[in-house]
Amino acid sequence: MPQPISKTEWENFIVLGHAPKAIRKGVLNSWGRCQTYSIRNRAQAPTLAEEALHTQRALSKRMRHAARNALYKSDSLLVDTQSIVLLSDQNGVIIDAAGDKRILDRGRENHLELGGNWTEQAIGTNAIGTSLYLGQPVTIHGCEHYCEEIQRWNCSATPIRDPISQEILGVLDISWPNGNGEINSATLAASLASQVETELTRAVMRERAMLMEHGHLVRMRGGNDPILVLDRSGENVLAFEGLAKFSAEDEVLRTLRQKIPALIDQRPETISAALAECMSDTDFEVINQGEDAIGVMISLRRPKRKRCLPGAELARIGSAGPTLAELCKKAERLAGADIPVLIEGEAGVGKSFLAQALHRASAHANRPIEVMDCAEITDDIILKKLDRNCFGSIGTLCLNGPGSTAPNAQKLLLRLVETAMEQDIRIIALSTRHLYDDMKLGSFRADLYYRIAGVRLSISPLRDRSDEILPLLGQLCRKHAQSSGRRELRFTSAANAKLSSYDWPGNLLEMNNLVVSLDILSLSGLIDQSELPSEFHRSFPSISGTLQDSERMRIIDVIDEEQGNLSKVAKRLGIARSTLYLKLDSYGIERPTKH
Repeated sequence: MPQPISKTEWENFIVLGHAPKAIRKGVLNSWGRCQTYSIRNRAQAPTLAEEALHTQRALSKRMRHAARNALYKSDSLLVDTQSIVLLSDQNGVIIDAAGDKRILDRGRENHLELGGNWTEQAIGTNAIGTSLYLGQPVTIHGCEHYCEEIQRWNCSATPIRDPISQEILGVLDISWPNGNGEINSATLAASLASQVETELTRAVMRERAMLMEHGHLVRMRGGNDPILVLDRSGENVLAFEGLAKFSAEDEVLRTLRQKIPALIDQRPETISAALAECMSDTDFEVINQGEDAIGVMISLRRPKRKRCLPGAELARIGSAGPTLAELCKKAERLAGADIPVLIEGEAGVGKSFLAQALHRASAHANRPIEVMDCAEITDDIILKKLDRNCFGSIGTLCLNGPGSTAPNAQKLLLRLVETAMEQDIRIIALSTRHLYDDMKLGSFRADLYYRIAGVRLSISPLRDRSDEILPLLGQLCRKHAQSSGRRELRFTSAANAKLSSYDWPGNLLEMNNLVVSLDILSLSGLIDQSELPSEFHRSFPSISGTLQDSERMRIIDVIDEEQGNLSKVAKRLGIARSTLYLKLDSYGIERPTKH
């Protein structure tokens, strides 16, 4: 046992700042911290209100349950020792107590009782608060307490750690009045804390067995959907279809797993809502044991078919980004008018998607849209359509590639367009060429041009709107999943970096082909960069290469200036942290180990 500190030595420190020669280093350091807290004259620990104490005890329900046997045994073990056993949570609040009833009554004078806050900031140097601060066992005798009124006590405390994460859950403390005979308090506190940790370990094993059984039952009932079951610490318990691999490698899933320990003791709806913010289009099931959550099951959501309201499809397309938003606003205004619309853009940019959406948003939506490939039409085809009045009941006539119409057929095509308009049929034309330029050159009839180009809408290529690549990819994945009734594809952060930096020469047509092929070839529906086709791994020279090199060097310089703190780097660059991650992966910049 260390040499005790006298009252005079404590007073000399408080008044003159002279440290006792025999003081232990840990106690002296604690006294130094306490001088900054303005608590020297406190005679009682602060206490929580009844409702707040109820909440704290509920949040520590798992540890309290694990400590139940240890506290029960302590009642009889300490009855003649004039000692008490106190269980505090990680915030230093006493949540359970046992032992000598007379000493428990005396403890109330200093609020050494349920609800008392025994952190160093609240009541100075003491075994509970100092043990929490140091993360190790601590014994404090009499005058080693910083606050004078607490010097009537001796105490020994040992932290209780989570068996998986090793985070401190609380403290097991033995306290007895100063002046009473010394007991082997440090050994007893350590032994009782060890018993609690052993019971916590057993509880974790029981929970993991239940989680695994639940996952297998869901799998048996639900088919081959990819699922991932996580325990209260966010660790994998069960994974199918490669989900375990992605939970370890993907940034979004890593963030989600890190949130679980702090959420697991909350209400199930609170847990689900918080996790849903991390991953959209994913189902979360909070798995319970009785009333208590013990883990989470994640599964990719199967799409539900929904009936689209007029204009909803245009709004969905426009949600991909500002360029499409502006384009779709114009299309929505045009939907209510009968003026012909010419949609121009490179092959695969989504002209037909926009035409279909415009048709479904118009008054003609209750009748079908007919697409006519102008490269294949001849005089005979047009004449037959005119002679038989073969428009039937269509609502929109969509001319695909009118600039490819043979010169001798353009006059008849004009007549066909005029006849269709007389029958209240809407005209939409799609062109990869600038028909105005063709008209000026004389290769396309002016009267036909002005008949089909009442309003021109132009769709820029994907390489010019890289911020819309991933949102559009998400839309295509959802659309494919809804039409096929299959799972919806998801992508890791590394895969997204490759996809967003690719120049997409085939635009949306190429993107749609990618979605279909990946859905067929992928076992899990979760796509990593290694599963992308070879063209996504090649480096192509581009006119913006110098700008990209400049941006890459700028990012590297800022990372060095901010010593690897990526939050500060993102703020300096004026971008979101998620965007910074994509740029790091895109430019092949290794992420700092500390950020």
